Amino acid sequence: MLKKLIIKNVNSIRVCEIDFVKGNYKFGEENVLNDVVNPIAIYGHNGSGKTSALNAVGHLISLMYYPVESLMPFVVNNFLFEEYNNQREKDEQKIKGSVHLFFDIDNSKYEYFLETTRKGQGSISVEYLTKDDHTLFERQGVSYKYKEEKRTIEGSSPMVPLLRILASSEINDAIIQVVFAYISSFTLVSMPFINRGAFVTSKLFNNKNINDLLVDRSHEVHEILKEYDCFPVYSITKSNKVAPNGLIAPQYNVTLEDGEFKKALPLQMISTGMSNQSLLLSILLSVPDNSVVFIDEVDRALHSRTIKSFFNVIRRKRIQIVCTLHNTFALQVLRPDQVYLAKWKKGFSNFYRLSKVYPNIRQINNIEKMYLSSIFDEAIDENE
Repeated sequence: MLKKLIIKNVNSIRVCEIDFVKGNYKFGEENVLNDVVNPIAIYGHNGSGKTSALNAVGHLISLMYYPVESLMPFVVNNFLFEEYNNQREKDEQKIKGSVHLFFDIDNSKYEYFLETTRKGQGSISVEYLTKDDHTLFERQGVSYKYKEEKRTIEGSSPMVPLLRILASSEINDAIIQVVFAYISSFTLVSMPFINRGAFVTSKLFNNKNINDLLVDRSHEVHEILKEYDCFPVYSITKSNKVAPNGLIAPQYNVTLEDGEFKKALPLQMISTGMSNQSLLLSILLSVPDNSVVFIDEVDRALHSRTIKSFFNVIRRKRIQIVCTLHNTFALQVLRPDQVYLAKWKKGFSNFYRLSKVYPNIRQINNIEKMYLSSIFDEAIDENE
């Protein structure tokens, strides 16, 4: 289970801390998976930084599998970057960004920290992995300490994580392999870019044809959709079509079902909402148990009742979800410790856990109405 995520100086973020561990609420227990709340929902006005948090994690995911020549340091806050360039005495913290993960595997507590710097061509400046407070490896630039031995990274880009290097070497360290597999199972789905090609960042789906994924998971998705409230039930199939030039091209079709009605259409003719929901469900069905899926704009083109049905699916899966959304209907089925509020102020995006901003929320309170009436914004301003 992922227990905590801390992002520093990435994109518009100064500090973003997301704590997954449940609070002391006695309601909404269906939203608790072991001792963490699930899903985590991030709300905020346009431009508040919601996507920045997910993209920071997506960048970390990419460092674990992208081609070496394409690896880049975290994009730091542009205002701090400009301050650094204008300083005589350089404060290099302003050009460093980091992601810090706290997670449990097999009853052991792990921390993984990775910081990059934009100095020069960019490189990893600090990286370490601990297990139960014992340091497994620690890196400073290209020098690192592993199993009490001091070593130097040779023959690799300064942007390749040491975790990735050790997992691909011949040392065959079981702990390293497990941690690398866990972090590599993380998936970022950027729904706003679904029609622009690269909208899934994940080693699991690298070079995977999305239409083939929909076909592979069609039967399972079909059964799930039967449980949805007011959502079409359909299945997706693939066949080969011979073009006039004799070439064989795959043809994807969706078969719609409504009682005795059962007819097929080309896949590209189904609604955006149907397509989006099929994609999300197919991804959830494909990732391993205990992995984490980050979804930007999970509610894109979806009806409010569909969001509620999708959250019901999440509760049954042993998969953690962190999502951004604007649809406030979901607040009716979430606990205060599941909700984070993003707010942009004076050049930086800040993140606030609702249970800390407004700790006196009770089960009888209507969180959706309170959010829409700007009560939480006012509480944030008062606390600051």
